[in-house]
This record gives sequence, C-alpha cells and structure tokens, in this order.
Amino acid sequence: MKKNNLPICYVFLVFTLGLVIQFAPLKVLATETQDSYAFMSAQDLYDALSQQSQVALGYMLGIVDAKKGSQPDGSCFAVPWQPDADEVLVNAYLDYWPSVADFSMKAPEALTQLMTKNFPCDP
Repeated sequence: MKKNNLPICYVFLVFTLGLVIQFAPLKVLATETQDSYAFMSAQDLYDALSQQSQVALGYMLGIVDAKKGSQPDGSCFAVPWQPDADEVLVNAYLDYWPSVADFSMKAPEALTQLMTKNFPCDP
C-alpha cells in the first residue's frame, strides 16, 4: 500500500506559498507613507505643464475648480470667466512657480497660493 503523504505535502506547500504572497505586500505598503501617493508635487506639475501634458492640465483644473471660493485662511479666489481660462491658468502657473520654487510644496497648495494671489474674488 502506498503512502498518500505526497499530495498532502503539495497542498501544504501551496497553502504556505499563498500565505506568503498574500501577506508580503502588506508589510511593504505599511512602511510607505500615504502622503507620497496623495498629490502631485508642485514641481512635477510645473514640469508636466511645461510639456503641455493634458493629464496635468486636467489635474490642475480639477484642483482649482474644487478649491475655488473662500479658503480656510479667509482668502478667496475665483476662476477667470473667459473662453481661454485654461490657457490663462497654465501660463499663470508657469510664470508663478519659478519665483516660488519650494520643492517640498504639493501642487494643490501651490495652486491655491497662485489663485489667491492672481485671481482673488471680487469684493
């Protein structure tokens, strides 16, 4: 009579390998900061807009549209109401960023500062 230990050994090996595969990525993800995935940096946005990236343009317009109006610090900004507003905003950012160039800044923060400075709400 043959021993049936070989299939049980394979089942145990596959089960153990499955566990290792399942839980190994969790340890890697836990060590990374979520902030690194939260937003594009202001410099990355500048670089992408300099290369006329449509993805970066959409990102910028989405942030500006979502944050328009009153800000927590009491300031306020509005999006220009004109047909070429996207070009106006891109050019404003491309002019603004080299004067600030704070490489630790995230794009939403830089966009809020730009908009508050260049496009404040009407009194």
